[in-house]
Amino acid sequence: MKKLFLFLILFLFSAQSFAGSCPDGSDPVKSISADGTYFVFKCGSNSNNSTSTSTSTSNNSSNNKNVITQITPAYHSGWKQQLRNDMIGMKSHNFQFEKDLKKSRRGSQYQRFELRDGDCGAYKDWDDCANDRQRVEFTADPMMASGKHCIAFSIMLDNSFVVTDPSPTALGQIQQSGGPTGFAGGFKSNPGVLMFHAENGYYDFDWLYLHGSRTDIKQLDLKFRLLPLEEMKGKWNDISFCLDFAKNNMSLWVNGEKKFNINQPPTGLHLPKSIIFKYGIYQSFISWYKLEHNKNKMPTQIVYYDEIRRGSSIEEVDFNINPNLKAID
Repeated sequence: MKKLFLFLILFLFSAQSFAGSCPDGSDPVKSISADGTYFVFKCGSNSNNSTSTSTSTSNNSSNNKNVITQITPAYHSGWKQQLRNDMIGMKSHNFQFEKDLKKSRRGSQYQRFELRDGDCGAYKDWDDCANDRQRVEFTADPMMASGKHCIAFSIMLDNSFVVTDPSPTALGQIQQSGGPTGFAGGFKSNPGVLMFHAENGYYDFDWLYLHGSRTDIKQLDLKFRLLPLEEMKGKWNDISFCLDFAKNNMSLWVNGEKKFNINQPPTGLHLPKSIIFKYGIYQSFISWYKLEHNKNKMPTQIVYYDEIRRGSSIEEVDFNINPNLKAID
């Protein structure tokens, strides 16, 4: 197994930032994980001593019952209209279903996303342009923040892909509904649970550890380096992960190889009502890139996705682990 390269980006919080983070008003206690690779924050009343267990399930998922139907044409007759309505102002270049047996990850179809300068998502209560962001991103149905949820997707970068450092580019994320709120970079923020970022030459798993007041939330970014971006250009890579709220555990696989297993609550100290999987291309704080590079426009990014599933076990979503899963078309 390849050695996991782990690095942490720790936002510099003052001591006051942690005050009152725990339910009883006390500060969380920081310690080092058992394997010495990441920080652990615990409240006195929290019990995070759960251990991971292997899951064995009967193979009744070969019929793709766990395909995310909102974004899979073969399982939703109205997929075109639903996808187009997911983001107000979506342009024709933003998304296409491509059919190419040689280029798809499996089967014959895959999804193409293209984000150009000025492609801002507008929703009922949110406007990317007004909040220094832009995106083309689709959303699956919400999942309750309880039990165990596993997600898998295949991703490939176009050969023309360029990073937008220092403006983060998210290629996949878990957001939350009914959770804590706060501010980031001077803008209103509804922080997520985790994000997959393309930055600094790597594709990273970014766990957003949330703490502090529920209405003025603070986040601590714990980043796990997954793949060099150069290895993702013109080549498919398979990502799968599980969030287990019952056992306070997170685990992730890359191309069928388990990369880490963290025995911590996926949403930190605050539990949301539900969690939501999103994928596509999402750029935040785009003014940072323009200022640092003296540019008036953001570069165009093109990314491909395929084989997107969710279920309650890794065997239900990852075809590297369960080869009996049918291709999604």
